[in-house]
Amino acid sequence: MELICKQCSAKYRAAVSLPLTQPVRLVCPSCGKQAILKPAPDPRAPVSLEQERTLRRALIRRAVIADEPREFRSFLGSELRQLGFEVTFFDSGEGALEHIREARAELVIVNVYLRGKLGVEISEEIKNDPDLAKTKVVLIGALFRANRFRANPTNLYGADEYIEDQIPGRELREIIARLFPAVFHPPEEHEPVELDEARRLARLILSDIVIYNSGKAESGIRDGNFFEVLRDEIEDGRQYYESRVPFRVRQNTEFFTETLQQFVEMKREELEKSRTGTEFNER
Repeated sequence: MELICKQCSAKYRAAVSLPLTQPVRLVCPSCGKQAILKPAPDPRAPVSLEQERTLRRALIRRAVIADEPREFRSFLGSELRQLGFEVTFFDSGEGALEHIREARAELVIVNVYLRGKLGVEISEEIKNDPDLAKTKVVLIGALFRANRFRANPTNLYGADEYIEDQIPGRELREIIARLFPAVFHPPEEHEPVELDEARRLARLILSDIVIYNSGKAESGIRDGNFFEVLRDEIEDGRQYYESRVPFRVRQNTEFFTETLQQFVEMKREELEKSRTGTEFNER
């Protein structure tokens, strides 16, 4: 059936069979506004308070985010709550897997290099547990050191998806829509796949450059010469980007350069805020 979001007026389709026999939660893929479709009330079958509580509990979707406390983790939590998830955070791998099993979490977003118990280990254990067969796992962070730029992280450890730290909210919502198609429905009109893949590759290459050259990247941000001190690494990344992205996409876009510039601007703003906060505390 076709629906119109009351908040942003976006049109989207929902795979809902009529007549409804139980409440169905929908989420607008454009703005994240939630809507619950309910069956027409039957006066001959009143719902008890206990039945209503059971229905409410059934509608709750549980998510676990295992990552160090930082702005990106808060961003993920905020996005998932807007999509109707109940979110629990863990700073390390200790206790995370036990909670996932107890809560039967439907979604787990975990940092690859999580402290205490590696995120990749958590992913493997989840995928080897029959009781967690419906749990979707999303890994955060670059996975490759020896064969950089050239492997697909979602092929490892059974993970269902992989994201980088610079993922925009819209792309995150589209990933959730793919993982939970029965509830979350992506927009009817999509940006061409080639453009989406080019942006994703640019972010992955940037993540790779920063991880393997963290010292140079930090000093480059701090001293304002990021592009100079990482000239060779950036050129290697650009060549690989151009070898993977068709010319018809590259001739009308600058995704690789824009991704680098946005990263540098974001880090400079964070550095400036940190300096301002330090100066304020010293007064």
